[in-house]
Amino acid sequence: MQALILAAGKGTRLDIKDTPKCLLKIGNTSIIEFQINCFRNIGCDRIRVVTGYNSNKIMERLGSSVEYIFNKNFEHSNNLYSLGEALRVIDDEFICVYSDLLFHKNILEKCNASTKEITLAVERNLRDETMRVKIENQKIVQVNKNIDNKNSDGNFIGMAKFSKNIKDSLYQNIKELIKNGNHDAYYTLALESMIKHGQPIHFIETDGHPWMDIDTKEELEEAKKIEREFVG
Repeated sequence: MQALILAAGKGTRLDIKDTPKCLLKIGNTSIIEFQINCFRNIGCDRIRVVTGYNSNKIMERLGSSVEYIFNKNFEHSNNLYSLGEALRVIDDEFICVYSDLLFHKNILEKCNASTKEITLAVERNLRDETMRVKIENQKIVQVNKNIDNKNSDGNFIGMAKFSKNIKDSLYQNIKELIKNGNHDAYYTLALESMIKHGQPIHFIETDGHPWMDIDTKEELEEAKKIEREFVG
């Protein structure tokens, strides 16, 4: 099992100057070090981090404990492009997370246990400003930010597992989307493309366990208040 952390972005809404968002402290550790520890605890033997903005600071902090992939186009791209860069070198099944995501260990363990080709971690209770999912017959049929409350069945939290068998198909979809100018898209665009071509996308539920993506100062302060809940 391998792990991939997408950490090329700048985190503009947090107004944190030169610090990559993933290095923000929650309790006694940074967000990304929390993630790495969680991956180590489930037996991930290789952890890769896609860097971009101030990549040197991430590398200084993490050292040789992980492998690095540099998104040279980070200023003009989003995580679709970062995932595409990573898929050039990933050679096994892997779990992918956004670098600003805090999650309870049980969510990661449940995602890791899936044997499906693509599995997304989903919370059924709707939240504002999240990636929404629509579910039919126990499969995800849409995943984007434009699904309204009435038609949404939950939130994609930013954690997904991909099998070794699906890796090449995912990469080809991303390559085609980038070729067509979608540099600044989320990788969920590739998932929706695969759904349209008949690829089933499965999901696991968070089962009430806490998770939080850190996009604003308010969310950062809230995470600091409840950080013990993520390690329970």
